[in-house]
Amino acid sequence: MTVTNKRSLIALLLTVVLIVSLFTVSVSATDVDSTTAEETTAVEETTASDETTATDETTASDETTASDETTSSSETTKEEETTGKKEDTKAVKATKKALLINGIIIGVIIIIAVALIIKFREKLGAFLRSVKSELKKIVWTSKSQTRKSFLVVVVVAIAVALLLFIVNTAFSNGISMLADLF
Repeated sequence: MTVTNKRSLIALLLTVVLIVSLFTVSVSATDVDSTTAEETTAVEETTASDETTATDETTASDETTASDETTSSSETTKEEETTGKKEDTKAVKATKKALLINGIIIGVIIIIAVALIIKFREKLGAFLRSVKSELKKIVWTSKSQTRKSFLVVVVVAIAVALLLFIVNTAFSNGISMLADLF
């Protein structure tokens, strides 16, 4: 196996690991969001039905005293607190699970990287030395040339933004005028 093939294989392996870790993060984030949304919807429906029932009960009986109403509302508040605590607990568990999975994936990536560095230590050293020598050959622009280039970029960006604004405004007004005709 040639050096190029080994490097391609390593790059492919690292790409696969990166893609798997990104999918895991995406899936775990989706799970947490959908679970929380479902639980919130269920809690809102339960709370709304409890409030409707409590309202129906108070309107049905004219003999309800103020102390009974206070007891009814305090029971509803306790149920809401219990439901809220359950939601928080589930969200925390889901977050911990996602963090654990991501930690494991990052750990595996680090272990693979360390193993590759140890295995290709001599080649890595030679590669880094060649990079250092190539960096010394770079001719950097002067401060004044960098300023001039920066100003050109800023002026062109502003000109393009103004041009797009004018075209957008013209098309918007033209469409409005056409809509008024019909």
